[in-house]
Amino acid sequence: MSTQFIDLQNMTPILTPGFLALGSGPGGGSRREILPPPAAEHDTPSTVTIASISDQDWYISRTHGVYHIPACPKGEPYSLLLITSRADAIDLGDNRRFPFTTSAREIAEDLLQDLRDHGIFVCAGARPTNAELIAIRERRDSYYLQLIGEGDTMWARGHSFREISDLHRRAAISLGIEREWAYVPTKTAECPACGEKVRPGVAVCKHCHAILDPEKAAKHGLGKEAPLPGPSSNTPLPGTPPPTHAPASKDRVPVAEKARPAQG
Repeated sequence: MSTQFIDLQNMTPILTPGFLALGSGPGGGSRREILPPPAAEHDTPSTVTIASISDQDWYISRTHGVYHIPACPKGEPYSLLLITSRADAIDLGDNRRFPFTTSAREIAEDLLQDLRDHGIFVCAGARPTNAELIAIRERRDSYYLQLIGEGDTMWARGHSFREISDLHRRAAISLGIEREWAYVPTKTAECPACGEKVRPGVAVCKHCHAILDPEKAAKHGLGKEAPLPGPSSNTPLPGTPPPTHAPASKDRVPVAEKARPAQG
């Protein structure tokens, strides 16, 4: 590829045969643009795709814009971000500009840098292949396991949450590995009946057993239950023969009267 030089004394571009100059000469006063040679056939395409298996959103700011790499949705294998090439120009002064184009792959490689360890990579094609997904997952898991080991070491020294960074917590949470130092506090609400702290959305208070969500409680069979039918005094128990009653007799004297002593 041809190169372009600047005459520092006259600030006049010295062009090699590979470049074209548009506009009038230095004394004409009009803007001159120095164009690079046409792209070769082997140059990178104008668009590339960034794939992510990370459960985090990433925002990267550059001079040519702010890029958002979306988090991988739950239940999906990856998320995608399409990168396109960007055109810009260098102001050479004296109404002269040098336009240039940054390829999409150059932008993507600049955005990633250390994000590959979090499961983000540039696809070889329009979408990631199974081999690419397996390789990036192994790389992310290896890096996150290393971070979890560092977190365990720091926690063993003094059980101090201050030594554990968000990066260590993210590694444990992303891999689903429970650690005391990776505990993330959840929002709580007060039970209207007893005032104790409960998680939002629970059906029954675990402290006073008050029904906080009747619909959810009924769905799961919680709440007030109807009393089970118990044995009645008039209902014989199963397997018990019915009682026999002696026939009434006029000559039958109550027991109380028999025991009463005769008077007089």
